[in-house]
Amino acid sequence: MNLYDVESDFYDLFYFDFQDDIEVYRRHSCGRVLEFMTGTGRILYYLNPPYGVGVDINDNMLEGAKKNLRGRNVRLVKGDVRDVALGEKFCLIIIGYNSILMFPREDRIKILKNAARHLSEDGKIMIDIVNPYMMVEGIVHHGATVEKDGVYYSRFFVPRWMGDRWEILYFYDIVERENVRRRYASLNLYPLYSYEVEEEARAAGLIVKEIYGDYDFSEFEENSERIIAVLVRDNGGNKEI
Repeated sequence: MNLYDVESDFYDLFYFDFQDDIEVYRRHSCGRVLEFMTGTGRILYYLNPPYGVGVDINDNMLEGAKKNLRGRNVRLVKGDVRDVALGEKFCLIIIGYNSILMFPREDRIKILKNAARHLSEDGKIMIDIVNPYMMVEGIVHHGATVEKDGVYYSRFFVPRWMGDRWEILYFYDIVERENVRRRYASLNLYPLYSYEVEEEARAAGLIVKEIYGDYDFSEFEENSERIIAVLVRDNGGNKEI
């Protein structure tokens, strides 16, 4: 089953309160912000730019975003981020929380090229992904347990290495009194190392201007938990990190 057809039922329960990444985006925010793979609109909700556009391909996630962003100056668009054409330019483009990892290298470059087409002259593209060194095969990770209206929801995930990608198995347990239901979905994530971020940025006509190892703006190191990259146009005058 498609992960986001399942996730849309639980996404805000588990994720919407998460704000650790918002300050990183706020440091680079500006008047016109585009988010690729916006999901239910969490980042645009907390960032609250003067004008925003969120793109996603999943109808259920967009319905959630529509509710969450009601009253905000945000336009929501259903589209494939590899080729969606919005006819607008943005000074900040966000590809948040691991979303680009759902695509193999060729498609990631297409996404970056399309982001670059929507980038204003001095704009920035920000990517936030987990450092592949953090992934461990076969370990059951307890994502979270939350309670709502007397019902408990627990989310677990298990990474499996498939040779060129991680298959992440997701299990959702819904406990209501003595009754337990389980829902299941899976997602492929393609590992992306910091040197590959630089390679793929160059292939899209971009360079890595800054890179952090976590949401506290710490310097990226090999064992950092995350790879948070700020990309800009390669206009010949920029120098890579």
